[in-house]
Amino acid sequence: MGKTTRALVGCVHHAAQGRLDEVEQGLNEIWAKHKLIALECIQPEEWTALEDWVDHLLSKLHQEAMQMAKELLNHPSPVCSAHGDAILSLGERATSQIFQKVLENVGVPSVWVDAREVIKTDESFGAAKPNRAKIKDAMTQHHSLSSFWATLQEQPPKREIPVPVLGGFMGRSLSGSPTTLGFEGSDLTATLLAEASNAERVTIFTDVNGIMTTDPRIVPNAKHIPTLTYDEAEDLALGGARVLHPQTLVPVVEQSIPVHVRNTFQPDHPGTIIGAQCDSSAHTPFVKEWKAVAMAVTNQADDSSVLTFLHATPDGQSQLRKWSEVYALQLDVDVHGWHLHLPPLAAFKSGQNSDSSLPLSLQAIHDIFFP
Repeated sequence: MGKTTRALVGCVHHAAQGRLDEVEQGLNEIWAKHKLIALECIQPEEWTALEDWVDHLLSKLHQEAMQMAKELLNHPSPVCSAHGDAILSLGERATSQIFQKVLENVGVPSVWVDAREVIKTDESFGAAKPNRAKIKDAMTQHHSLSSFWATLQEQPPKREIPVPVLGGFMGRSLSGSPTTLGFEGSDLTATLLAEASNAERVTIFTDVNGIMTTDPRIVPNAKHIPTLTYDEAEDLALGGARVLHPQTLVPVVEQSIPVHVRNTFQPDHPGTIIGAQCDSSAHTPFVKEWKAVAMAVTNQADDSSVLTFLHATPDGQSQLRKWSEVYALQLDVDVHGWHLHLPPLAAFKSGQNSDSSLPLSLQAIHDIFFP
């Protein structure tokens, strides 16, 4: 259900400015998309029952959203507020409940769990910090979750175990206020649950073949990276790569729970495994060939962008120093990699830099570092 949260952010801003008709219109567009996709997931002869159920759910959420929208009038920071987070969480609340109902319709025993009952946070609205100890307690005390884990540990486990379905991204503070974990926060939800349940592995499905040498939406021939360490993946996220939420790996590092990033649209692709140690047979040949492990580009400000090279080899470091000297570009180095400050990102993507300070596109630089 891509772009739902961004659409809800628009609704929150409209609400703060008193444009409730635009909030209503935005919500209706979101709900129409949810309903359409829900019906596509099951056989036509079962549409009527599911459609009635979905209509009832979305009507309930719509009323709740409009009430929250009224409370946001003239709020100075609407997306960093409890009411704002209540609205932003509606996408995950809708999708997770619909998904559980679809599973039920196709014969998969399942149960919906309200993630807000489990994911406990502080009150940093818009980007709340999880309370990992409280999450573990909440999971242990939640009937559906505790019975699920207990049944799995039986020898042999029962065959018909209702699968818990939780929405990501959302939580609740200890005082009961709705919160969200920030953009891409569903990945973090997954690893928080993995830590709390001592999971063997976390699998995150995305729209690319695992983690790539750079953003494949900008560079079509970006290469697949088979394995990464926790540190390397975290550095990439901090450098601007959008595959993972920057905090995603924090909960799983201590227990060395591997995280497997795979492609929803190519489920047979091996993806990328992130763990405490890399598989040298899969990883080393790439590092020898490439001048870096990967690179991420981020827009730091309106007039500049930063290209981060993760673990550049000596050859690559030499190239970066040369560019820095020849084109008078700032070059920083820290534990997260080599950071080259560049002209604005929009121009840099296409190689049409107005000041020609670096007459290369992101595609050209990628091909130099990852031949």
